[in-house]
Amino acid sequence: MIINRYLYREIIYTLLSLILLLLLIYVSNRFIGYLLQAASGALPARFIFQLLGIRILGDLTLILPIGFFLSILLALGRLYKDSEITALAACGIPVPLNGILFFATVFAFFVGVLSLYISPWAKSLEMGLRTQAANEAEIGGIEAGRFKEFLKGQGVLYVETVESELNHLEVIFAQAYLPDKRIVMTAKQAYQTIKDQELFLVLQNGHRYESPHENPLSYTVVDFTEHSIRIPRHLNAATPTENRAALPTSILWHSAKIEDKAELQWRFSLPLAILLLSALAVPLSRTTPRQGQYSKIFFGILIVLIYSNFLSIAKKWVERGEVPIWVGIWWVHLLMFIVIALLLGYPRLQQYWRRYQHQQIRVKKTSFT
Repeated sequence: MIINRYLYREIIYTLLSLILLLLLIYVSNRFIGYLLQAASGALPARFIFQLLGIRILGDLTLILPIGFFLSILLALGRLYKDSEITALAACGIPVPLNGILFFATVFAFFVGVLSLYISPWAKSLEMGLRTQAANEAEIGGIEAGRFKEFLKGQGVLYVETVESELNHLEVIFAQAYLPDKRIVMTAKQAYQTIKDQELFLVLQNGHRYESPHENPLSYTVVDFTEHSIRIPRHLNAATPTENRAALPTSILWHSAKIEDKAELQWRFSLPLAILLLSALAVPLSRTTPRQGQYSKIFFGILIVLIYSNFLSIAKKWVERGEVPIWVGIWWVHLLMFIVIALLLGYPRLQQYWRRYQHQQIRVKKTSFT
């Protein structure tokens, strides 16, 4: 239908602009956070853009529903502002709700693929990169002539010369406090290497001094040609929530754990939310030409925030066992459906109420005469 194609074009243009804007805000915020981590030495600089790209792919499921809802709201708001909806109503053509829902179904299918398959894969890939970055961050960012802590503050490292391109260090001093002894090592040169997904600092041509805490004046001296030191992970491990978000959907589907069922319901809720928000945008976009197309943006964003917060709260309740799994987080969608039904039926209720009032006035006039 010509009207549907015209409306789809308006929604797509607005959607692309909004997604670009939301991505710009999101990328700026994440990029600044990664830069701060890199500046503090908690994240090697070479991982910044890799983590940023993967994080965007994993969080698209949160950006797209908001952008799609606002695009419908703005597109219909412009049609109301320019009195195009009024012209259609004069011709007996209502707002094409069915066409909007069909377009939303296609978009929800795309978001469903992201939510069920692509987003978990991206989050698992992100966890792997974070683990690799954690291994390298412990002694990454070494600067010549400066002391650097490692082993969570229990060790200190000093390097006189650093050649980053050759992965080569010269004149090394290291000291570490272990639970039972103190170790001091010096070496002429060293390099970093990864073995079995663990980071090692390999010292060459040096000396190792050990002294127990109970007798600090008793030293054991060892000369070595090559000595490897395993560097433990420094960054915090992934939380259980992050681990579940990275699990494939097939594993969640066959899992009997309540937490996994809650995560599975959350993934199915994202495409369902697109359908509900698309239907909500139709009655919410009703405006007069004097109000303008941006008059309902604040209320739209407020409703989306409340809706998403209720979904997050409902998911937490399911994970804690406070809500039965068969109720899950579906009651939030049911509540939204009731609100949409009331908003869509409000004009008809107004018409019925006005007819009822006119009938009452006629009855009173007839009884008076």
